[in-house]
Amino acid sequence: MFDPREWTKQLKSIHGIVRIIYVNEHTGLAKLRCTFTKEQQKALEREDKKVSHS
Repeated sequence: MFDPREWTKQLKSIHGIVRIIYVNEHTGLAKLRCTFTKEQQKALEREDKKVSHS
């Protein structure tokens, strides 16, 4: 089951281009934003807004 609270948003430069990646807190796995489904991306964005406003 996907839990957006387990992912931390980071900006990384990959080949000179800044990309949004998410790192899983438990496994350390890093994934590009585009590898998530649209629903997962929306959930990650909602969670990021909650964290940035608190």
